Amino acid sequence: MKKFYMLLTLLVLPALVGIIYFDLLNITPKPMNFLYNSNGDIMKSSPFAPSFKALFGVDAASKNMLFEVLSGYRITVLIIMIISSLSVLCSVVIGTYLAFNRKTTSIYSVFSNALFYIPQSILAYILLQPLLYETIDGFTTTMQFRIIYNIIILTILMTPTTTILIKESTQHILNKDYIEAAYTISPNNKHIFIKHVLPNIQTQYLIIFLRICFQTLLVMTHLAFFKIFFGGTKVCYGPACEIIERPSINDLSSLLGFHSNELTINWWTFYAPLLGILYIFIIINLLARTEILENISKKH
Repeated sequence: MKKFYMLLTLLVLPALVGIIYFDLLNITPKPMNFLYNSNGDIMKSSPFAPSFKALFGVDAASKNMLFEVLSGYRITVLIIMIISSLSVLCSVVIGTYLAFNRKTTSIYSVFSNALFYIPQSILAYILLQPLLYETIDGFTTTMQFRIIYNIIILTILMTPTTTILIKESTQHILNKDYIEAAYTISPNNKHIFIKHVLPNIQTQYLIIFLRICFQTLLVMTHLAFFKIFFGGTKVCYGPACEIIERPSINDLSSLLGFHSNELTINWWTFYAPLLGILYIFIIINLLARTEILENISKKH
């Protein structure tokens, strides 16, 4: 468990630093318009590559990418935690119900199994693009509505396949001999779930939660490459637009998609948020693997 809590700290700590810096202390980083040498002379104007004065470099808008990534990290972690929690909650309710009422599982299974063969990113694009991509007349909805809609759609897309996993895990426990014995003492499904199923499936819930976190961030990153940013894509339709599409919220996936056009020019503006996303992916994978190994060791 020590390794698990250490990895969890590594995941949450950058988000806490960002919350303290940007939300509690309300600090706004100063733009870095110029890079100076030791004599105080201007060496270069923004953008400029990573250096000791700007570890992740500075973008064309004179923004220090280190602070951009730190700010986006806290938003990204919050988003994937909310979506994953809602998805697991819905999946536990539906999956447990289906496991205890086996006659109703076939219809839902047919529907859910079809989603295994349809990429979630494509479905998310189809459902989100009409509302999140600004039209020539502007957004027709508020920022709050777009954020809630974005969360709901991603939660719905993550739920069906997750529900099947929870249903199968629950049924595996219900097929145990001691469950049949427990039913002779108390035939109440609620009692069986709380006393016998839940203690044996909590680890599975955690592993599924971590996997949904991974999948949610992956889908958000895919959408960002198609310029569908979380919370909405601001679009400039004028003839003199230097940047056509901008994110409404600077989470890591949106930063990555926004700076993807600069990969061959100001490469550091793309790789800075990419490092943040890879960091989250690696920590989540290690957390899931640690929990799986500990669960296996307990059984043996």
